[in-house]
Parts: sequence; structure tokens; C-alpha cells
Amino acid sequence: MQVRFKQLAAALTLSWAAMAGGVYAADLALIISNGDYDSLSEQRKISRTHDDLVTAFKQQGFEVIEGADLTRLEMLALAKRADSISEAVENFVILLSGNIVNDGQQTWVLPVDTAGGSLLDAAFGAPTLDTFLAMAGAKPGHGSVFIGVSDVDPNRNSGLKSGVADTAIPQGVLLVSGQADEIEELLTDDLLGSNRPMSVLLANSSRLQVAGYVSPDIGLSDPSTASETSAPGNWVDFVAEQTLWAVADKSNRADDFEEYLRRFPSGVFAPAARARLDAIAPVAVAPTPEEIEAALRLSRNDRRAIQTNLTLLGYDTRGVDGILGRGSRAAIAAWQASMRFEATGYVTEVQIARLSQQAETERRLQEAADRRFWSATGISGRKADLEIYLERYPAGIFADEARELLAVYEAEETTRLDNDAWSAAVAGSTADSYRAYLADFPQGIYATVAAQRIEALEPDGEIDVNAAKAAEDRLNLNVATRLLIENRLNSAGFNPGSLDGRFDDRTRSAIKKYQKDRGLNPTGYIDAATVRALLLG
Repeated sequence: MQVRFKQLAAALTLSWAAMAGGVYAADLALIISNGDYDSLSEQRKISRTHDDLVTAFKQQGFEVIEGADLTRLEMLALAKRADSISEAVENFVILLSGNIVNDGQQTWVLPVDTAGGSLLDAAFGAPTLDTFLAMAGAKPGHGSVFIGVSDVDPNRNSGLKSGVADTAIPQGVLLVSGQADEIEELLTDDLLGSNRPMSVLLANSSRLQVAGYVSPDIGLSDPSTASETSAPGNWVDFVAEQTLWAVADKSNRADDFEEYLRRFPSGVFAPAARARLDAIAPVAVAPTPEEIEAALRLSRNDRRAIQTNLTLLGYDTRGVDGILGRGSRAAIAAWQASMRFEATGYVTEVQIARLSQQAETERRLQEAADRRFWSATGISGRKADLEIYLERYPAGIFADEARELLAVYEAEETTRLDNDAWSAAVAGSTADSYRAYLADFPQGIYATVAAQRIEALEPDGEIDVNAAKAAEDRLNLNVATRLLIENRLNSAGFNPGSLDGRFDDRTRSAIKKYQKDRGLNPTGYIDAATVRALLLG
């Protein structure tokens, strides 16, 4: 984008009267008009009226620092120049026209190289209105800021809106904002060169927003032309007071009168505002659903009961913990909708009673169905029937009884398998047959006897170490498996030394002690039975 940068005040000099401390010091105007945006070409009329504004201020004796269609850095340069000399002038006027946006709290004056497509664009690419207000605030009673807003609204997805947000105005500073053409008309036709009080001129501008300090002087003309009949005194927030009173007078609302009195407790209309407040009957405000529930002072157990009842009725509260979070609120709202209550997600006393009654009815129906199913299945005592009952009612009335009966079946089955394995071991009557028994039943009924018989059949001196080593080699154990074996030995209380996946003498000793403790062939080498005992046992 080609940016046109006018710098007509490059040779700015203050009048001799200002430098010498004369009766009237020079006035200063900082004028920035941004209209030539890449994507907002319809704003270029702002740039075209820029020269007219500069001429109007100069004709009233203002020293002018100005620029049109400026980038952020160019705006910074002009602002620095104006700020550096503002201390030596009598009046300081700042006029900013262009794409003015806000997020409801902060207001930005967008340079032409920042289109304001998002809040981040504005926040990191544009100066804030607060910056310019602070510059004017250095001249309390003699500083004013005029904001001319373009006709183009920001993208609705940007999080921004056009215009000026509510802002804190420094003491003694006037802030006037409105459409750019209306601000230009106000300045050129009314304030510059007028002999009428500024308060009157601003009060007649119904489409502009005026806040802050309103000077009792006439317009923005040269102080030497001031009329002797100019209104005396210090009219602070004159227009703001008038506006607040007009709003309250028309609405006749208590909160509007209270806002007026908060801002102007000693204002012109304060007695009338107080009298109107006394005449307004207090408005009864219905409590919110949240307030109604809070007044019930539900205990943790009360909230758990609500969650339990909702869950029983098929509404998922995402847990029964006595905390009515998002899941519980959604469940409450769904239940309320099904009962044709307002689906607020917050309960009333009547609704709690209705929910409890409904849940109690459902609880009785479910208990009756539970008892009927038990009579048809689990009451027989057969293993298959008990399992069918628990599958349907894992938390049923008879669930504990069913599990106790199944535990008896399981114990009998385990004993039968133990006896069968022992019979097979005795039939083989070899060390390997007893080892096979211990591999399947390391804590079996006959584990001690099996270990004794292995010891008797294979004393330590008769172990074939070479055969044991060859058996381990055939397993082709990798480092990860060796490391797992070492960890299992360590967990079982047999210290294998360093856990590094390498079997040294200490590891061999630990393996041998483990094998002997478990009734396995105590070779100090890993075989299939030892692997099974260590990794699967």
C-alpha cells in the first residue's frame, strides 16, 4: 500500500508570546486522519477532509502537527513531536479520525497498516485512546480529544466493534466522539471561530458523545477574542450531568436516578433526583433458580440423594459425590423437562420431593423384578444360575449371597484340580513330575511334600550344570527378558545384584535359591518351569 504522509508541521515554531511567557501562549493541534486502508476504501473521504481541518485550525492561530494515512510508526513519530512541545502551549487539541474500534473495555485508533481483523491485531498493532487522553491530561483544563469514527463496522468475527468504549478520562480533559463527518462539521462550523460558550455548542450536538471537562470558555477560538460575557466558573462534566439527568428523567427508573446521584451527589438536579427516588416504590425482583436452590441449604448427603435418585431414574449425573457439577446440572435439567418443569438445572423443594417419590416408586419396581429373577435363577444354588443372576444384577439384593455360593464352587474346583495334579505327580514319581505340580500349584495342598521329594530325588551334588546351561541357552533369552527376570527375583526377595539384564554369579545364586524355595530344580539356570513360575506365577 502506498501511504501518503503529510508532514506540514516539519518546521513547527511556537509564537514569541508563548516562548516569552506572554499573556496568551500559542495553541497546539495534533491532527491525524487515517482513511486510506487497504480493505476499507470507503473511508478515504476522511483523508480528503484532512486538509480542510488543518486549514481551519491554522486560521484560528493554532500551531498544527498533522499527518494523513499514517502507519503505526508514523503516528508514533507525530505523537512524540506533539508531546515534546505541549508543555509550552496554552491549549492542546488532539483530533483522531479513522477506523476506531473497541472490545468493550479498550479503544484503539487503527493506523492504515493495521486493518483490525482481530482483537490481537488491534492490541499489538495500534495505539490506544488512553495514550492520547494521557497526553491531553498533561494540560488539565486546556486539553481536549476529538474522535471521528469511520462509517465501516469491523468484521463481526473479530471480537471488535466500531466506536469508543467507556474509558477513564483524566481530570480536566474533554472527550468528544462521533461519526467522522459530524466531528469535522462540529469543529469547522461551531467550535473554531465561535463566540459562543463551548458548553452550549456541545449541548446542541445530540448525535455526539461528550464526556469529561467542559471549559466555560468560548469554542476553540483564539483566547484574545473571548467575550466579556463568557460564562464564568468551572463547569466540570456539564454535558455529562445534563445527559444523565435527561436519561433518568425520561426512564423514571430508580437505578438511573441512583447513577446520577453517584456521579453528581451535589449536582444541579440532585434534590429532584432524591425526591423522585423517594416516590418510586421498590420493585420486587423474583429470585433466580440458583438463589431458590441456595436458600434450601442442601447438605452433602442431600445432594448425594438427588444424584442417586436421578441415576435410578436413568439420568446420568456422572457420579454420586454430593457435588452438583455440570453432569448433575444437565441430568436435573433433563428430568425437569420430562416432568414439564422449567429446565433450569436447579431444584426447588417441591421438585426434590417429587424426584424422591418418583425414585422410591422406581426402586420398589426394580426390587420386585430383582426378587422375581432370583426366584427364577439364583435360588436354585446351581453355579450356572448364580452366574446368570450376577450378570443381570451385579449390585442386586442377592448379589453378595450369589458371590459367596460361587466362591464355594470355585474352592471345590481348585481343590479337585490340585488333587488331580498331585495324583499325576505321584504317578510319575520323578523330580520333573513334582516340579510340574509346583509350577501349576506353587501354594498347593501338597507343595511342601513335593519340594521334599524333589530334594530327595535330586540332591545338589547330582545337578547336571552343563545340561542346565544348555537348556537356558535354548530359551534364547534377550536382555529385556533377563531384566524382567531380575526384577521378579528382586520383588520375590531374592537379591540378584545389579538389575542390568546380565546374569552374573550373584544372579545365578538368586536363581538357585528361588528354584529351591519353589521346589524347582535348583540349577541356578533358567528353564521353562522357572520362567513360568517367575513370569506367570
